[in-house]
Amino acid sequence: MGKKDKQSGTENRVKTFFDITIGGVKAGRIVFELYNDLVPKTAENFRALCTGEKGIGPTTRKPLHYKGVPFHRIIGGFMAQGGDFSNNNGTGGESIYGGKFKDEAFTVKHGRPGLLSMANAGKDSNGAQFFVTFVPTPHLDGKHVVFGEVVAGMDIVRRMEEVECDRKNCPVAAQRVLIADCGELDLAQLAKKDGKKKKKKNKKGKKKKKKAESSSSESDSSSSSSESSSDSDSDSEEESKKKKKKKKKGKKGDQRQS
Repeated sequence: MGKKDKQSGTENRVKTFFDITIGGVKAGRIVFELYNDLVPKTAENFRALCTGEKGIGPTTRKPLHYKGVPFHRIIGGFMAQGGDFSNNNGTGGESIYGGKFKDEAFTVKHGRPGLLSMANAGKDSNGAQFFVTFVPTPHLDGKHVVFGEVVAGMDIVRRMEEVECDRKNCPVAAQRVLIADCGELDLAQLAKKDGKKKKKKNKKGKKKKKKAESSSSESDSSSSSSESSSDSDSDSEEESKKKKKKKKKGKKGDQRQS
């Protein structure tokens, strides 16, 4: 990513999610971080389509919502495309602004897997459709607007990449990839959860430290006691040896006297 991505505004980036099913079976959750600090209009379009808060589209007359929408085009070693909420096949959809909107900026390059970028039909033709990259796709730089990235659930994205598709790169019915649910994550709640996790880790760390200290002190005391006992044993052995020597000398003296 470029230098602009490392601005202080990154901590306030919006996070959205997709709950994915593959072949009607729950696969898991993908969490996206949107670049609302770099391309606010594009990010807002995606966010609102995740929540469905904008109601019915004036052009399509369909709910402006990704819920229940399939990934209609998946190409292994390239990307997964979805977002057509009106036709479900790549021919429909519209933006929350009504129809299409212009390319906002090409700040972020398609330099790695897990990037979220706008699908289009040419210059300034952004609607609702998007794609998630499986690999770096530099040939798309300057043509498609990157507006987010996967921050959790990349394993789900990899599972999507492996589904069986037909000749048109559409997943077969038995392995249909669907956005079963979607929405926006509450940053305040996420911060609280992170705080609680950190506290738990700190408590665990303190407990482990106490256990280590107590065990080390116990081993020290046991070793010192063993050392003292060994010392006393050696002392008693020396005393017994001295007594034996004295007895031998006494016996020899007795023999000499006789």
